[in-house]
Amino acid sequence: MSEKKGKITRTTFVSEWTAQNGGKVFYHDIELDNGDKGQIGSKEKMPSKLDPGNELTYTIEATSRGNKIKAVMPPNAGGRKFQQEDPKVKMISYCGSYCKDLVVAGKIPLSDFEKEFNKMYNLFCSKI
Repeated sequence: MSEKKGKITRTTFVSEWTAQNGGKVFYHDIELDNGDKGQIGSKEKMPSKLDPGNELTYTIEATSRGNKIKAVMPPNAGGRKFQQEDPKVKMISYCGSYCKDLVVAGKIPLSDFEKEFNKMYNLFCSKI
């Protein structure tokens, strides 16, 4: 399925479904300015993201019950689609924090911070 974009022209609450774990999904009929129509689920009964005038990036699938529209989350917006951080970037933060703790604890002088940071960073990155 390819992604599409359109502006919402109409949203109507249709029904609510409760899962066995108690979670709820609220279904809405939705129309977009490009002529697409279908049903979309949401965790909120009246989500502002489905307000008319808002742009929606979505996929659409024809089913026996009508069109099923699914919102596509932008990267890093909902945890589903995300770009993993480079492990070396995480090492910078970890090593910096650890060396700061060594300075605060009096284990190394502040003047040795960079030397100890580089030593630790290079050691950890060699293990990746």
